[in-house]
Amino acid sequence: MKNILIIILIVLFSKSYSQSDKIKVFLSCRCDNDFIKQNTLVFDYVRDRTLSDIEVFVFEITNASGGRNYSFEYKGKNNFQNMENRISTDIPKNFTLTEAREQLLKTFKLGMVYFIQNTAFQNQLEVTFHDVETKSDELTTDQWKNWVFEVSGSFNFENETSIKEEEYNLGLGGDRVTEMWRVRSDFGMSRSVKFFSGDEDNYSSERKRTFFSGSVVRSLSNHFSTGVFGYYLNDTFQNYRSFVNFSPALEYNFIPYSEVLTKEVTLAYKVGYNFYEYFERTIYGFLNQKMFNQSLTLNLRYREKWGSVYSYLVASQFLDQPDQNRLTLNNYINLRIIRGLSLRISGNFQLIRDQINLPSGEASIEDLLLRQRQISTDFQNRISLGLSYTFGSIFNNIVNTRL
Repeated sequence: MKNILIIILIVLFSKSYSQSDKIKVFLSCRCDNDFIKQNTLVFDYVRDRTLSDIEVFVFEITNASGGRNYSFEYKGKNNFQNMENRISTDIPKNFTLTEAREQLLKTFKLGMVYFIQNTAFQNQLEVTFHDVETKSDELTTDQWKNWVFEVSGSFNFENETSIKEEEYNLGLGGDRVTEMWRVRSDFGMSRSVKFFSGDEDNYSSERKRTFFSGSVVRSLSNHFSTGVFGYYLNDTFQNYRSFVNFSPALEYNFIPYSEVLTKEVTLAYKVGYNFYEYFERTIYGFLNQKMFNQSLTLNLRYREKWGSVYSYLVASQFLDQPDQNRLTLNNYINLRIIRGLSLRISGNFQLIRDQINLPSGEASIEDLLLRQRQISTDFQNRISLGLSYTFGSIFNNIVNTRL
């Protein structure tokens, strides 16, 4: 009798344990993770993908309206082996944070239904259909013709006994994106004034900058694109009274553009005409110049489950003076090495041989300390390296924002 009672208790305990054993989910999303987790407590969220039953990776990219497109990719393991799902949603640029995270939560739940159906957890689901009458012309009419505009501005003021700073920035941008065309334009103005007063000496610094850029790009195929680019710059720091550039370009994507959300490898060639007018005579004795330049850009971008890689290499030179050139390498790498261990690397490396705009004469102490003008250099490097290792409890369901 005693043995029978023990067996019954073991069976009941096992049944109870199996019913309370939740599906383990690993969620990787550059969004409000805590909000999604807090509103889907039917799952157990784990901190490492190798510990999960379902991996959910969310990839984002700017869409045609200037908002963000989020693509949710699901991969099942263990009891959900060979089960995969994908669902996406668009978050308009004018959405508030609350609206955006509600939309992402709704999309996440919708993608998880595929895994929960025909399991013990499907009883916790409730499906609701909303009947909304939509006029047919509302679906096809766009009074803005795919144009999206943005106006921005800021003003900063700081005042102390010995320091006074004023700065303003104004910006205006307009984009139009379709399947075949991409038109972009940006305008900006900024001014920064700083005053430093001491017992005997007073110093002041003023920097002004105005620019305009525009481009028209057309898609030729699933691999080729071509376009023209224009640029205007007035910048006291770089000694440009007027800098005008016009450049046609051709780009080839080794991977079809349809897969740009997760991977991209492009090679672009530009050849351009430049007109320079300087505030001060340059180290080469010019107050104005007309020159041609060319550049070749290799761009690499991967967003995968093991991490992300973004890197581009740019080589440029003046056709009139090939010895005036520049090489730029920019990298950002985020890798998941083993369980709990991640590596982050970012770096920018430049070999500079094209500073034709530098003003002649010696730089003053004010120029050096206050950075009122660009200084001669052969290189510019910046690197950042980081490691992180997480261990302990595999669960991270709980959200606690208390003090």
